[in-house]
Amino acid sequence: MSSMIDSAKRIVEMALKKGAEEAEVFIMKSDGRGFTIEKNSVSSIAGGIEKGIGIRIIKDKKLGFAYCTEEKKADSALEQAISLSKLGNESEFTLPEPDKIKKIENLYDDRIVSYDDEDALEGTTTMINSALEVDSEIVITRGGVGYGSESFAVVNSKGLEMEDAGTEIYASVSAVLKKNGMSTGFEKFSSRTLDIDYHAIGRECANLALKGQNARKIEDKEMTVIFTPYALANLLEFITAPAMYGEAVHKGESVYTGRIGEQVASEDITIIDDGMLAGGLNSALVDDEGVPSKRTELIKKGILQGFLYSQSSAIEFNEQNTGNAMRAERFGSSRNYKSPPGVKARNIVIEGKTVKAENLIKEVDEGVLVYEILGAHTSNPASGDFSVTSPILFKIEKGEFAYPIKSAMLSGNFHECLKKVEGVGDDHKLVSGGLTPISFYIPSLSLGKVRVTG
Repeated sequence: MSSMIDSAKRIVEMALKKGAEEAEVFIMKSDGRGFTIEKNSVSSIAGGIEKGIGIRIIKDKKLGFAYCTEEKKADSALEQAISLSKLGNESEFTLPEPDKIKKIENLYDDRIVSYDDEDALEGTTTMINSALEVDSEIVITRGGVGYGSESFAVVNSKGLEMEDAGTEIYASVSAVLKKNGMSTGFEKFSSRTLDIDYHAIGRECANLALKGQNARKIEDKEMTVIFTPYALANLLEFITAPAMYGEAVHKGESVYTGRIGEQVASEDITIIDDGMLAGGLNSALVDDEGVPSKRTELIKKGILQGFLYSQSSAIEFNEQNTGNAMRAERFGSSRNYKSPPGVKARNIVIEGKTVKAENLIKEVDEGVLVYEILGAHTSNPASGDFSVTSPILFKIEKGEFAYPIKSAMLSGNFHECLKKVEGVGDDHKLVSGGLTPISFYIPSLSLGKVRVTG
């Protein structure tokens, strides 16, 4: 048995001796390194080991939470959790019981664990040089490489004992080119296994910046917009995903409230939350309460199927737990032992009949191809209304790339846009969330009737 499981079991026993009726201990450990790029050179190296313990107790039908950094501090954390529970409201909440789990492929790679600073530095340098090979005047303004492993254990007084571990490597670069005006480019990569191509990352970033030279202003009008995976992920993260959380739905704070079985999107797409996705950036054997990960259909061929729940929201609203408990700060993009569990999507996946990504453009008479959007976090998940800025976008005319566009605003209602899917690309990418721990495996989507304002 692992040291984390042993430690968690001891703390659970301590909690019961102190009078807790139920207790849960979550222990996590991360070990990672990161290299930061500024102005075509490595500017800093950071990283190390972080470990922490989150504790929940139930006493007199009231829930208390506290955390500490090591087992020897658990006693005072337990006292705090018990004290805080007195301030809460009574509920029917109870901790989950053990259940069967299924194996998930491609979540752990020993090669990432043995990766070292020399490997990462060589990869970082390769990204920079590959960009400069495209154009010597390219400036990599920011970016970097990170890699490492994370493990966690969940133990509770119901007999649940679960541990899991995973690895990840990521890289990103953003570039500026000042020749015929100023243009920008970027490229990102994330994976649970060591399959990174540093040369391709730098090259794609630079090619995008080069392609954006000689940008023009666009006429204001409503037209088809092709959202590439990174642009699409931003809208899904801040509009669609929050509207699928059971608590928001049952409180009438979602556009999907009371609409199970209705056509809410184009029949050409299916939207899934898959905590069991092989190689998924947010996949794990269990969620952060120890509940086995699941694949949950949210929208199937345009028809609304269901919503996402944790143990708490499932009990409160008499629904089935979908394994979507995550511990993260409100605007935190990774798991955090300092936060109690809340509902979050795991890996949002879009499926449908696909065409080659380049053919999406051929099918558009007049439209825009969007690579990046800013400001999606200001969107309204209850209504679906959005108004975002895109610094990297291109005009499409009669099925062909026409010219790069100066920064423009995109607006509309995203829930309505999903009813007007004109094409699904075959370019699925793993994409991590921006301000939340949500991840994605999504393609480019061609959506009709989006307002473009130059």
